[in-house]
Amino acid sequence: MEIFSITSFTKEISRIDLIGILVGHLVFAIALTQILDWKWLKNLMSEEDKLKMLNSYTWKDLLVDGAIVAVVIGIIFLIVSIFL
Repeated sequence: MEIFSITSFTKEISRIDLIGILVGHLVFAIALTQILDWKWLKNLMSEEDKLKMLNSYTWKDLLVDGAIVAVVIGIIFLIVSIFL
């Protein structure tokens, strides 16, 4: 068993293959969000709870949300950089 099996995989994949994989995933994600029924999301919280949550949202929550998005984007770039 190879310890670094991903490095041997990256030698066999080209940039065109990687672009095709990324575009395919993007098309699949867009199609799936259009196919699924999202009406149940409206019923998760009452209007009072929504207003209460929005009023209690602070800059610290925004900072944490931004950090989570930054980490996810960083992981995506790390994975892409391994293949390029």
